[in-house]
Amino acid sequence: MENILPIIPAWIMLTLGALLLAAELLSATFVMLFFGIAFLLVGVVGFFVNWPSGEVQLLLAMVLGGILTFALRGFFMQSMEQKNLPLETMQAGDTGIIVENDGHLRIDYKGTTWGFKKKGDFEIKAGDEVLVEELKNNVAFIQKLP
Repeated sequence: MENILPIIPAWIMLTLGALLLAAELLSATFVMLFFGIAFLLVGVVGFFVNWPSGEVQLLLAMVLGGILTFALRGFFMQSMEQKNLPLETMQAGDTGIIVENDGHLRIDYKGTTWGFKKKGDFEIKAGDEVLVEELKNNVAFIQKLP
């Protein structure tokens, strides 16, 4: 059988593995990581084993990388899953103060001014303290404090 690829020197396999690991730092997909590890392993084994051809080396590196990806990617990705943490600025239930901004009344709530809609029929003026019941579509729904 004729070999299409000559035997790949171990240092080239190690270099390819290191380049894949470096590329993983930029992508954070946890795929190139495992293929980089596979290339490093095949490169290290190349110091001790006489490979029959470069095809065997590449095939072994690809199969090993696929197995590592399939077996370990889920484990690594679960630690990266982010829980939806509510933003404190988007939580209602506290009081805010009505302020005048460029001739318009707005509510100053948790360090930000919001447009608002009244829930109920009451009069408000700048300086009034009101309860923010809901924040939706950049609008604060307010209620007069008792």
